[in-house]
Amino acid sequence: MINFGQGTNGYIFVPLLTVGIFVPIIAISGLGNLRLRILLIWLGLASVLSAALGFYDSNRMLVGAAGFVIVPLAAILFILHTLVVSGETDRRWIATYPTHFNVAWKHAVQIILAELFVGVFWVILALGAALFSLVKVTFFVTLIINPKFAIPVTTVGLACALQLTDVRTELVQGTRTLLLMLLSWLLPVMAVLAVGFLLALPFTGLEPLWNTNFGASLLLATSAALILLVNTVYQDGRSNANAILRYSGVLVPVALVPLAALAGYALMLRVEQYGWTSDRVLVFACIFVAACYAIGYSYAVVRSGPGLQQIEPVNLITGGVVIPGILIVLNTPIADPIRISVASQIARLESEQVAPDKFDYKFLRFSSGRYGHEALVALTKKQDGQGASVIAARAKQAIDGETSTVAVHRDNLPTVADRLNNITVVYPDGAKFPSSLLEQDWTTVSRSSLPECIFGNVKCEALLIDIDGDGEDEVLLFGSTALFASVFKMQNGKWWTYLGLSTGGCMRVHDALQTGRIETVAPLYKDIQIGGLRLRVNSEFKCPPMPAVPSNAADSRRE
Repeated sequence: MINFGQGTNGYIFVPLLTVGIFVPIIAISGLGNLRLRILLIWLGLASVLSAALGFYDSNRMLVGAAGFVIVPLAAILFILHTLVVSGETDRRWIATYPTHFNVAWKHAVQIILAELFVGVFWVILALGAALFSLVKVTFFVTLIINPKFAIPVTTVGLACALQLTDVRTELVQGTRTLLLMLLSWLLPVMAVLAVGFLLALPFTGLEPLWNTNFGASLLLATSAALILLVNTVYQDGRSNANAILRYSGVLVPVALVPLAALAGYALMLRVEQYGWTSDRVLVFACIFVAACYAIGYSYAVVRSGPGLQQIEPVNLITGGVVIPGILIVLNTPIADPIRISVASQIARLESEQVAPDKFDYKFLRFSSGRYGHEALVALTKKQDGQGASVIAARAKQAIDGETSTVAVHRDNLPTVADRLNNITVVYPDGAKFPSSLLEQDWTTVSRSSLPECIFGNVKCEALLIDIDGDGEDEVLLFGSTALFASVFKMQNGKWWTYLGLSTGGCMRVHDALQTGRIETVAPLYKDIQIGGLRLRVNSEFKCPPMPAVPSNAADSRRE
């Protein structure tokens, strides 16, 4: 994920970022492999696709954070670029299967070698910087960690590696042949393990598998390994594979079908219990792809036996159409996992499948971008239905939270009585601190924003004073040094909200608290209202300077 500062317009930056990352790589790879007209058309389409998905990614994450689209976009463009280059190589809309296979593996090996080259290059730079540091020359260290040097040097290194591997085809061809040969002999091992696992299930039952909480992911990983390995054996359809390898390929669909079915069943159980989440939507997409391969490979084995010739159309349709299509819809409103998960969780809350006090409001606030924020705002206005007031209150708490970082779980907190004993009310005399403030769940607000006495055995001082003139006292909590303070307000007599306050790190506040001269004063500047929006002058609190000390008084202290 990529975080942006407040001065960065994510709607512009993220599309430019995605285009800047991928389009130059496509241009480098296309030079010499595509006619200029085809290359320009493909670069234009790739730019539009990258910018569109980047814009949506920024929009759904409220611009403050984006970059989730980088990995799926890389996969989409890799597949589409392979299809374009393959078609250009054969001078036809749909190239032959051997061409698709050779081009895809050539690009994959190129990327691996290029990344390896860049990694070794940076290791060498780091070693050089370390050598200079031994003699107290730090210029080189400062240079290589500077983004203005690191980014262009990395991109130039990557470009050179891609170009060199494209020119030296014999290097890529030899590496690919060796890699495929080594991987192909792992297929018998993986196939036997997968079939053995399935044969053991009737004796062990499914309960141990479900108790892992990652059973579906493990089953899908096994399926992906089988799909990869069977293709290292079949390759472009013209390799003379060993009989052991060919018959091991027959076991692949035998294992894929039940593996995909078990993964689907595991996902169904989780969805029925806890609803859809972003991860479960992605798992469903993976199960769908695994099912396509499982059904297709089963048909291939029935039709062509150990020869497996019929897996060619399965690979072309699933790998060239289904996978990029799914990745595109997952990164658009059509099947956005975040949108689906928010809708599912809200439906569970409204249908009372989950209690209002057990609902994960932090998910809406911190992990679901624009969709979650809009749903949370709607919940704050909820008035009908069982628990509507609790839902509205918890939603308001979540919106008031600044960050999802919570260092202490409620179950590990000291007792309310222990924390109450640590809080001294310095104003007004004889007032009691409201225990309801400590009983409330503050896990939607960052611990760094609150005094330590909210969470642990730390001393605090408190003021109970009406700061908004509504006749009800607010709570001001100061830490042991009073360098930081927090303000809390009771809402509708039901829950507390955190308003915030800063003492500017003034050391004199602690001493001033002991004087007892505490009062509220009018603000220096009035608020400004524009079109119903209230704007507030935010001048930082500054600790007033210490009063001047007469010289004779200073001399007497020195004596």
